[in-house]
Amino acid sequence: IEVFHSEFSPLEYSVPHRKTRCYAKIIVNYLDRERVIGFHYLGPNAGEVTQGFAGCFIAGLDLQHWNLMVGIHPTCSEEMVSLRRT
Repeated sequence: IEVFHSEFSPLEYSVPHRKTRCYAKIIVNYLDRERVIGFHYLGPNAGEVTQGFAGCFIAGLDLQHWNLMVGIHPTCSEEMVSLRRT
């Protein structure tokens, strides 16, 4: 198991100068062709961000394909494709 995560400030919070931090994480099973098996997101529009990535789990997306995705700008979902390994 490998964990990739990021703590960040959403772009939409920069205009009103909010100091709130958000968190995103994926969990990868390296023994099962690097399949992404978990997803955590704490931030604005969590329902929409989660729904956007739900198809990835249904399709059994692996880490290689996850990294090829393009995050939708300017949303927090773009942070999900630039996570760092812990």
